[in-house]
Amino acid sequence: MDFSFQQGGWGASLADKLVRKCDVLNRGFSGYNTRWARVILPRLIGKGSGRDSPAAVTIFFGANDSALKEENPRQHVPLAEYEANLKSMVQYLRSVDVPAARLILITPPPLCEAAWEQECLQQGCKLNRLNLVVGEYARACLQVAQDCGTDALDLWTLMQK
Repeated sequence: MDFSFQQGGWGASLADKLVRKCDVLNRGFSGYNTRWARVILPRLIGKGSGRDSPAAVTIFFGANDSALKEENPRQHVPLAEYEANLKSMVQYLRSVDVPAARLILITPPPLCEAAWEQECLQQGCKLNRLNLVVGEYARACLQVAQDCGTDALDLWTLMQK
C-alpha cells in the first residue's frame, strides 16, 4: 500500500479511473499486520452517512503476517489468528454499514524469495519469508472471504501466472 499512489502505482491508477466519481483513500500502514490493523480500524473507518460512507473497502493483509516466526517474530501472526483478525475486520465493517458486496479481501502477493533474500541480507538478517507460507495465508484469506460472503482478489495466484 505504501507505494500504491506513486506514479504508475495501482492506487494512483484507480484514483485516475474514478476521478470526479469518488475519492480513493489509502489507509495502509507500512509494516502493519492484521493484529495491529484490527485495533486501529475503528479509528480509520466509522459509521458514516451519505458522503462519509465508503463506496468500497479493500482489506489487503498477509505479507507481514506470514513472516517466519523464528526470523521475524514482531510481524508474524499465526495463521489461525490471521483468519480471526480478518473475520473481525469484516464483521466490524459490516457493523458500520459497509455492505458485504462492497468489501474486497485481497490475498498477499507472491514472494520472489531470491530477491527478498538479497534485501534481507542487505539489512543484516536471514530470509524471513517463504512463498509457500505466503500461499497458506493467501488460501486462508480466500476462505475468510467465502465464509463472510465477500469478494476476494487472489493476487497470490494471479501474479504467478
